[in-house]
Amino acid sequence: MAITQETLQLVAAARQAVDDIADNATRTLAGAWVTAWDQLALDLVLALDELVATTEGGQWPTRARIERAARLQHALDAVAKALDELTQAVRSQATTAAHSAAQSGASTQAGIIASQLPPTGSRAVVLSQLTRWSERDLAAIVARTTQQITALTRPLTAEATAAMRRELVRGVAVGSHPHEAARRMLQRLEGEFNGGLVRAINIARTEMLDAHRQAAQMAQAANAEVLNGWVWSASLTRNSCAACWAMHGTEHPASEPGPQGHQQCRCSRTPLVKPWRELGINIPEPPSAIPDAEQTFRAMPREDQLRVMGPGRLAAYERGDVAWADLATRRENPGWRPSFVPTPVGQLT
Repeated sequence: MAITQETLQLVAAARQAVDDIADNATRTLAGAWVTAWDQLALDLVLALDELVATTEGGQWPTRARIERAARLQHALDAVAKALDELTQAVRSQATTAAHSAAQSGASTQAGIIASQLPPTGSRAVVLSQLTRWSERDLAAIVARTTQQITALTRPLTAEATAAMRRELVRGVAVGSHPHEAARRMLQRLEGEFNGGLVRAINIARTEMLDAHRQAAQMAQAANAEVLNGWVWSASLTRNSCAACWAMHGTEHPASEPGPQGHQQCRCSRTPLVKPWRELGINIPEPPSAIPDAEQTFRAMPREDQLRVMGPGRLAAYERGDVAWADLATRRENPGWRPSFVPTPVGQLT
């Protein structure tokens, strides 16, 4: 059970590798969205100018007038077509990235397991006996991820275009100049269009990271005879949430999926090797090097503590109203999977 500094370094490197994969996919998707909007914006500007020019008395056009504006409806149809194409790009890009993330998750496990063994002949012997993960099982993980991405992105076009149409009907104060009114409405339409990007990135990153963890579980399962399970490993920084901090260091059986963090959670599962004596290695075993999350948190600057917990949650913790483990709550999410999230402040006081 000797999680070493070498183990922690390998886990951090694996986390960085999957972050890089997700970041590259995110940049590609964001670039495609920006390019699409730039191509659509001119038609929308002209359509809005034409629409606003027909208004009287400073009132935004009625729903009926908006629906009769042929140029505007043509522009919105173009938006829907662009969103369909972007959704296909999300599926393609995210699936490719998920395959890379899964390969990374599986291929790093042998080194992480070996890092918990003494740097002697014993390590080489155990390492030589580890079972390589199955390419067929890896392909099955990617296939499931692809299905999930497809299902979750299916409503993106309808949701974004419906939101844009709602904005048009809701209207804005026209003011004295129709071009200014069109400019402000265009900004609101752009916000709704980019809402699709926000959702797409959330779906893509979450599923890529889950594929990485599922592949790690697959590789660990192939070598369960040398493992006692896995440890929830969070990045103990001011950018991690209270749930990730609270779950860090918790031990779980090898058969349990996870870490089942929140959307876009970056936590990883660190394989936990059995005690050396159970593996026939009869030398003293060092203590685990995994940091204690609660002690690490207490040593942080207060500004960082507030960023992690927020004022209400931090106050409840400092008063002793809640234990460290109470900061994370399992939430059921129909259509997705369970996730551990920060316990709502109202449930802590």
